[in-house]
Parts: sequence; C-alpha cells; structure tokens
Amino acid sequence: MLVKTKKKRINQKSILIFGITGQDGSLLAKYYINKNFKVYGVVTSKKFSSRNLEKLNIIRKVKLFHNVDVNEKNIKDTIIKSKCSVIYLLSGISSVKKSEILKYETIISNNLILIKILQILAFNNLKKIKVFNASSGEIFGDNKGPNNENSKINPLSYYALAKSISLEIGRAYREQFKLKIYNGILFNHESFLRPKTYVIKKIISGVNDISNKKTNKLEMGNTKVYRDWGWAPEYVKIIYKIMNSAEPSDYIIATGKITKLEHIITKVFNNYKIKKKNFLIKSKNFSRKLESIKIEADITKLKKKIKYVPKILIDSIIASLIMDEK
Repeated sequence: MLVKTKKKRINQKSILIFGITGQDGSLLAKYYINKNFKVYGVVTSKKFSSRNLEKLNIIRKVKLFHNVDVNEKNIKDTIIKSKCSVIYLLSGISSVKKSEILKYETIISNNLILIKILQILAFNNLKKIKVFNASSGEIFGDNKGPNNENSKINPLSYYALAKSISLEIGRAYREQFKLKIYNGILFNHESFLRPKTYVIKKIISGVNDISNKKTNKLEMGNTKVYRDWGWAPEYVKIIYKIMNSAEPSDYIIATGKITKLEHIITKVFNNYKIKKKNFLIKSKNFSRKLESIKIEADITKLKKKIKYVPKILIDSIIASLIMDEK
C-alpha cells in the first residue's frame, strides 16, 4: 500500500532593496532571483523608471512597494511584510555633479531612510536582519596613496559628504546597538545599465555619435583624473559574498588598479579609428571647483577576508560597453 507523504515546504528567503531601479539595485535583484530568493524593492518616487528591471527581464519577478513614505511606520510595515533577512540601502542621489546643485537633497536622500531603517531594527526586535549600506570611494577626496577601510575621510563634494555621513551612521549603530551593518565603500563601477550622464558611458556614446556623424565634438572637463573602475555585475557577486561573511564590518570594493581618464578617452577613439585631436574639446562647463585628482583603493581586506580579487578590469569594461553601444 502506498502512503502519500506531505512535501515539506521550503521557506524561501527574501531580501529588500531600497533603490532597486538603479544599476546596482537591478543587478542585485537579478543575482538573488537566480539564487531562488524572493526579491522585494522599494520605490519612493511617483516618477520612476523600470528600464533596468525590464532590460534584465526581471520586472515580473520582483515585488515592488510603490510610493512608500519615508516615515517609520510605513518603512517598518514594508520590512515586516517582506520577511527579509537582508536589507540593501542603495537609494539616494549618486551623481557628484548633481549633488553640487541639489546639496540638501543629496544629504537627505542618502541618509534619512538609513537612519529610520536602523532605528526600526534597533528598537523592534529585528536585529537579526542584515543591512548593506552603500558608501563611496569618493569619501577619501585627495588623500595620498591607496585608501583602506581606516583611511581618513576627506570629502570634496556634497555626494562624498553624504556618503561619509552614511558610513559613520552605519558604524555608530553597529557599535552602539550591535546591528549587523555592512558598509560597502564602492569605487567606480560600470555596466550596460549606466546612464549616459556617467563619464565612461558619456565618452563611448559621444564618440559613437561622432562616428555616425550625429555630432562633431566630445566636450570633457578635467581628463587628468585617475579612478579605480570596476564591473558592476562582478561587484554584485562580491557584495553577496560580503553579506555571507560572519562578522559585520566595512569593506572597500574596488579592483586596486587606477586608470587615467585620458587613457579611456584615447582607447575609445582608437577603437572607432577616429583621431581624438580633431574632436575632443576641453570645456570649463564640465570642470569642478574641487575635484579629487586621484583616488586609490587598498583591497587587502577584500583579499584576506572575502578571498576575492576582481578580475574584470578597465580595458575589458571599455570593450564590452563599446560592443553594447554599437
């Protein structure tokens, strides 16, 4: 005689992403969906674009909480409804240029929701939930030499200031309330989802337009700056590894290699077989009063604790983005 046995229900883990429609939020959503997680996202604006979620073909696989007010009751309800084990805070103004115009909004958008989330976790018996807070390599300003997790904070823009504040908020709540907060100090990272307002996509799109005779110039500001550029889909993998590490801490996420912006511009023009000198124009309109010339990353902790070294470097990134543009 056959006896029917009830199948055990497997409790599917879930995550909650603030800033799910951005580059990092969308890529994280896809990564977790592929690992069979339920993915919830918070959209705090009436006007938002689902372009990235659609491009990744996951728009129907995520559950969006629309127009969530940033008061504690609504945020708490959202956290409880999602039954999440991890919260990712990736929202807020992320453009250095935009931050100089929207100073107040940049500080608030990068910190107010973070504080409210941490207050909710600290005082509602929700301390088991892990939090990833996205900071930025821009917080180090014009520090000399490679920066590690304990380097001096030295912001030179309102965006960098906002991310410096969020880093310290995360550290304070981790220390005082023993919350599981992981601060990711992310250096520049690119993907197919980057808007054309960001410098590498701007260069590639501009040179592509020159190639197609849609324009006859590429206007740039200071091309002598150095940055550490990585590949966003790979950084998502690193973030996942960090969030599965035992001890909440701060982590620099970067390649450990810097590249001069001039090198990128030259490489893109050469790829299109166009003479740079005939089309590149230096414009004061794109220059900043205070600008970090060189920001280097020391990824020793990433290597030792997470045992990972980013493999996708700038030349491969440029080649992939050019292929996507063409």
